[in-house]
Amino acid sequence: MRRAFLATMVLALAFMGAGCPCVRSAVNASPELRWWLFSNFGASKMCPEMLKRGVPLKLTQLGNASVGRFFPNQCFVQVDDTRKAIVMSASGTGYATLPVARRVGFYVGMTVEYLPDFRLESDATYVWGKFSRFVSPPDLRIVGVENPVVNLATRTPVGDVATAIGNGLVAGEIGKGFTVVRQDDGDDFSLGHLEPPQKPPRQFTTGSDHVVLGSDLTEVHGQSRDYLGPFAVTDNDAALFFHAKVDGAPLVYAVVERSVGEAWRRAYEGAQPIAGPPGTLIAQGMLGIGEANLRFPLAPGTYYVVVENQAPAPFAPLGVPLPVPEQVGYVSYSVEIGAR
Repeated sequence: MRRAFLATMVLALAFMGAGCPCVRSAVNASPELRWWLFSNFGASKMCPEMLKRGVPLKLTQLGNASVGRFFPNQCFVQVDDTRKAIVMSASGTGYATLPVARRVGFYVGMTVEYLPDFRLESDATYVWGKFSRFVSPPDLRIVGVENPVVNLATRTPVGDVATAIGNGLVAGEIGKGFTVVRQDDGDDFSLGHLEPPQKPPRQFTTGSDHVVLGSDLTEVHGQSRDYLGPFAVTDNDAALFFHAKVDGAPLVYAVVERSVGEAWRRAYEGAQPIAGPPGTLIAQGMLGIGEANLRFPLAPGTYYVVVENQAPAPFAPLGVPLPVPEQVGYVSYSVEIGAR
């Protein structure tokens, strides 16, 4: 999952001086050494890294844009030396916007076995988590559905609601495994397996001396939001930089502290009516069609950047479709941290 095993690489490179081609070759050629590094250094770092921020969720049938996000809040890891595998138990909540159902909030708990590996390249470190199996079936519970006439068996263009969330977004996405590519200016996460020199696509060129915290394409339907983050600011003289390109419908943005953002997100996952944040707004503004480059000087802490489409939803409060096309906003974004 997101940013998993990255601290392993830091320790390995620092300990072994892996900038040397001879060391890279020795490590790359030794499965036993790579497993020793994972089992002794990486396993304990998996959960802290995974819990840092939300994981984008996508459905192949709906295109390349994220349609929701999963936020782990509990995580445990066991090392299986016999199988050279890592078993991760994780649970959390999330949301997705689906055809017909609209916003669906869910809880999911899962225990997944990954077969980890990595490779040291001259310009990057590739970290892989190859999906092996679900140790137990995912425990999926729907906590909110926006369209009041929908139930879990309602058919949508991507299957019934429960199947779309359970098999499409949970089992289907996690079943791809993952690749994390560590570069000098940040760590990029991608579902599936990438081989060097492939790298996950970035939406923008990284700013000078900036570190990339997240870069993706997401779609935001009418009367919907996406909660990007949370992102940690650790230095007194740092700022978050938000680069965005909006197509379709214009959006608005808000920056809030983590506790405010999570309370706000829980109400959103419960399919409660769209409302303002339950606390202080640190920054807010419009994202019109086209590109925007925003800078948020922030005190040390952890923050969400929330994007919202205020266009009308495509149905009335009782679930009756409206005879107007829906205005969907698509935003390519990059969130970076750097000096103010």
